[in-house]
Amino acid sequence: MVEKNHKFPDLNGISLLLIDDDAAILRSLGRALRGLGAEVTAVRSIREAKSYLQEETPDAVLADLMLKDGQGLDLLPDYHTRYPDGLFYLITGYGSVDSAVTGFKHGIQDYFQKPVDPIALAEHLASDLGEGKAINDLTAVLEPYLRFTDPRMVEALLDLPRYAATNQSVLIQGETGTGKELVAHALHALSQRAEGNFIALNCGAIPESMLEAELFGYEKGAFTGAEFQHRGRFEQANKGTLFLDEIGEMPLHAQVRLLRVLEDHRIQRLGSERSVPVDVRVIAATHRDLTEQVEAGQFRSDIFYRLNVLSIELPPLRQRPADITLLAKHFLSYSLKEMGWTGALPRFSNQAVQKLLSYSWPGNVRELRNCMTRLAVRLPPNIKEIETEWLQALLPNVENLHCKDGDGVWIPAEATLAEAEWLLIDAALKRNNYNRSRAAKQLGIGERTLRRKLNSR
Repeated sequence: MVEKNHKFPDLNGISLLLIDDDAAILRSLGRALRGLGAEVTAVRSIREAKSYLQEETPDAVLADLMLKDGQGLDLLPDYHTRYPDGLFYLITGYGSVDSAVTGFKHGIQDYFQKPVDPIALAEHLASDLGEGKAINDLTAVLEPYLRFTDPRMVEALLDLPRYAATNQSVLIQGETGTGKELVAHALHALSQRAEGNFIALNCGAIPESMLEAELFGYEKGAFTGAEFQHRGRFEQANKGTLFLDEIGEMPLHAQVRLLRVLEDHRIQRLGSERSVPVDVRVIAATHRDLTEQVEAGQFRSDIFYRLNVLSIELPPLRQRPADITLLAKHFLSYSLKEMGWTGALPRFSNQAVQKLLSYSWPGNVRELRNCMTRLAVRLPPNIKEIETEWLQALLPNVENLHCKDGDGVWIPAEATLAEAEWLLIDAALKRNNYNRSRAAKQLGIGERTLRRKLNSR
């Protein structure tokens, strides 16, 4: 057993699966890692490892490259499907650079040559899993509001808890359906204002003539139809948080009044000569590029800098593939339980997972959630595994979508009108690098119409 002292890495609480068909290596390496506190399960074959991974999700897998019944690398897809942020290492006696490169392309963390130095291996594990613990801490803190493991999402949200602790304005940017309002809820819930109200207003959903009345309120008789005094969203959010969604849709004249409130912390209801103090933290969100809007004169630069004190940019779902299966399972489980499903939850086959990953999800997380809700309604009782056929009717046939030099889209003869429309939308988004304004123009529809169609998926 390895003698513990402060120089040795601490693997306490870390679960490892060790796979090697050499019993002597399993004994010596397993004993050393257990001596440093790790919980080690040792098996001698791919078959045993697969059986174990069906039931358990260890923090890390250490697999010999060449085993009697296959290659250790063969375990990686199933392991990462079940546990996207788990660490996978290869152990090889062959010193093959080609094998290592292949492994890195498939997503291994690192590889070690035999004979393996257990202390060096443990130091490597402690370092990698220490970084993983920081990520796990972040995901645990945000789990009530957001579910993610993909590195791009981790990077985007790494500073969110620190942002929440301040009173500064935050600008959240990202495509429609990426979860901007959920991020805003998290910022509020983790802040000192959590006991106050969280008030949301979609600036693109309110008629321009009524936007100022909704924001700042109005007195009785201020305009035709104003039959009583109305407290605006700023007053409703006093001592709390005001979330202004789609801030890029706000007209210039309303931006002027908003800037005054952000500077003076006072609002004036329409029809009143008296100003009212408000203590509100403003979080804004947009799917637009506000920098481009400022340059085009469509958004005021002074209010942009007022709102963009702290910023979070959410990646689209297609750029965070590790989250697709995670969220699909979560949404499907939620929908099935809501419907009273009592049996074991079905799992996605490897082919079904590939189907989910091959689709571009232009409607982002919202589209995935809606897709899983429709899937839950269609599934028969007691189904054990979901094959691609169950997804075929819910997703456009992306394999049959062909754009030649941006000139056209091939639509299968059996496609429904709704499927054909979706193929055209998906193609236009891809062709325009997911710029929704340009895609909408190419499709001959308004951007709001395109956004509504994306939200309906």
